[in-house]
Amino acid sequence: MWRGLSLSILLMALPAQAEGPNLSAMAKGAMGSASQLVLAQRTYAQGLASGDVVLIVAAIRLARAVTLYPAPGWQRMGEVAPPDASAASKTPDPASETALTIARNLAGDDPDLQDLIWDLDAQLPGGPSKAAIEVRGQLGAGQADDWRVPLFGEVTAEIGLIGAGADPLQLTIQDETGEPVCSRPASAEPVLCRVTPARNGFFIVTVRNTGSRDAGYRLVGN
Repeated sequence: MWRGLSLSILLMALPAQAEGPNLSAMAKGAMGSASQLVLAQRTYAQGLASGDVVLIVAAIRLARAVTLYPAPGWQRMGEVAPPDASAASKTPDPASETALTIARNLAGDDPDLQDLIWDLDAQLPGGPSKAAIEVRGQLGAGQADDWRVPLFGEVTAEIGLIGAGADPLQLTIQDETGEPVCSRPASAEPVLCRVTPARNGFFIVTVRNTGSRDAGYRLVGN
């Protein structure tokens, strides 16, 4: 979980730690903001595929309850130039006005469903919400991005991968020694890693495009 640039500065001054994966014995905590965004994205995709307005409304509610911020503590490795993240903006977004429009159209003349959608649309900005952080990128076929991410010891961190389109993306996380702590098979669906480090440290989050076309993506964290 990112807690500002101060953690990055602290970690740079720490001595080498004991051998073994930087991973606590067991994950802690309830579902966080990144889990909620991944769940919203999966629910939205199911609602669009089936034309189920109830699922779409549920996805909108979940997504709109999370406020997204940039992740300045996450450093993309390799090339200095930032990635072209334009393709990531094409991801169907359950928090968007487009999602509300789709829900209204599917609700038809059903007064109960229209009331639910009106309540969502009438929610005032700035209300109570969870916070999440986000970075975006774009990968060619077979390419990968590595992100250097500082995490706190004994604090459960969630990192979700949301792809734009139907191309399969793979998510892996390694600790500072290169030991794997989480891996998700390549999938076109959103995936999530929950990691509880045993101690403060830097982790490498890798996104790999295993498809045959360019693919945009969003990484979200709690």
